[in-house]
Amino acid sequence: MKQRHLVLAILALSGAHTATAQYGYTPPVAPTPPPMPTMPAATYPTYPASAPMPPAGGGMGYGDPNYGGYTPQPVPGGAPVGIAPIRKDILSYGFLEGFYQYTDFNESRLDPAHGFGLALSAELFKPLFVKGAFNWSSSGGGALVKDGFDFSSVSLGGGAYIPVTQRFHFLCEAGMAYSKLDAKRSSLSFSDGTVYVRPGFRFAATQNLELHGGVLLSTADDFDSMVLGVGAYWNVFSTLDLKLGADFGDESTAWRAGLRVRW
Repeated sequence: MKQRHLVLAILALSGAHTATAQYGYTPPVAPTPPPMPTMPAATYPTYPASAPMPPAGGGMGYGDPNYGGYTPQPVPGGAPVGIAPIRKDILSYGFLEGFYQYTDFNESRLDPAHGFGLALSAELFKPLFVKGAFNWSSSGGGALVKDGFDFSSVSLGGGAYIPVTQRFHFLCEAGMAYSKLDAKRSSLSFSDGTVYVRPGFRFAATQNLELHGGVLLSTADDFDSMVLGVGAYWNVFSTLDLKLGADFGDESTAWRAGLRVRW
């Protein structure tokens, strides 16, 4: 039986070969797949090696000023970066200020006066500066025994300062001034040209607060020949300061409030 099957298989193969040769038929060949594209090799940026961490127990933990290899750099005045030093610019000698002024006179026939003042200072070169000032006040008169008047004064001088420390300055200013009072009653009117000298100090108590004081001595005959002045400046925004002060003279007392712009 097996031999019979083998003979049939041989005859079938022989017939297929004969058909191929006779009719030109060639069995199809499976297509060859296209080659896969070659991907370029991936490249990655290189970075420098990070600094080694300090050894355990080296005394450099979080919060230490040298943690992570950072060393604060010194600045003028000795304070390291990150610790705000006293701002010496609050003691600038370049500024413009304007203020309201209330003046009370010792002369009983004069009512208190309201007015304003301006002052301009410019630093020439350390330690010299120049300064000019203008004041004006007026009173309409009140009681029958008092008289209305207009009072004005202008001054121009120069000075020098000595920075004893970064926060404390001695200074002295000298110059000329002219004062004039026009009263309804002519016996009270006067005009007076004087020479003055004003020693004083400036002190930066904090980063935002300046205290100052001085004594003005002049050759005035009809007005204050000696005035003790005190005051304070409080920094409210950038280079803008609030001014409060008072002058105590031998003929009047003046109270001031205003603003100062520094540069």
